Amino acid sequence: MTTTHVLVLDFDGTVCLGDGAVLTYARLLDEALGATDVRHPPRLVEAVLARFVGSPLADEPEGVDAATAYGEGSPDGYVVAERVSRALGVDDAARSTAYAGARAALAEGHLEISAPDGLADLLDSLPDGVRVVLVTNSPEHGVVQPLERLGLADRVDELVTDARKPAGLPAVLDRLRADAGLADRPDRLLSVGDIWPNDLEPAAAQGSPTALVERFAAPDARPTHRAATLPELYPAIRAWATRTS
Repeated sequence: MTTTHVLVLDFDGTVCLGDGAVLTYARLLDEALGATDVRHPPRLVEAVLARFVGSPLADEPEGVDAATAYGEGSPDGYVVAERVSRALGVDDAARSTAYAGARAALAEGHLEISAPDGLADLLDSLPDGVRVVLVTNSPEHGVVQPLERLGLADRVDELVTDARKPAGLPAVLDRLRADAGLADRPDRLLSVGDIWPNDLEPAAAQGSPTALVERFAAPDARPTHRAATLPELYPAIRAWATRTS
């Protein structure tokens, strides 16, 4: 079948919704801090992150106000947790271990997740020539299993994990367009995601349209389309997918 369009979807925060994985990451970072510094207030990183996602803890520990400053200006929860934990003394090795633990919890079905309303129906309704590709920085373990639980695995034509966005995204997009015979048609690739610099800005730089799921305000972002939720972007995605000129 001839590919006429390539739809690139991000995973966390775009296709897979729920804060369980990133909050688990924060809790594991707190455990790493507690193991090296007995003075570390329990749940400090988690408390900062809980504020960021809009579900503050009822029993916030001391120091949360000061720690929150370390995460200011972050585009998503993972960056908040990384910046706060780094400022508090967590090294890269411990951070990698915590991240792997959070992804394992997601893979094993311990965390509550959901797909955006109507996403499966949207993908089913796209023309046959639209190739759907999921591109994520996450490892394969922790992506495949949730996709299956969400009923989306059979609706994704290709899965690109460990993508190293944003630096690695231009090469991925170039390859996807070349594979589809669309190397000179950046307009035929649409990138959809929730983080402008990671998911969309590299695509926009190549001349491709973009759609931002703006759960958290991104005033510096310049996407082609933007909305607070993915379902609000479905009309724009359908219009792009049926455009032939």
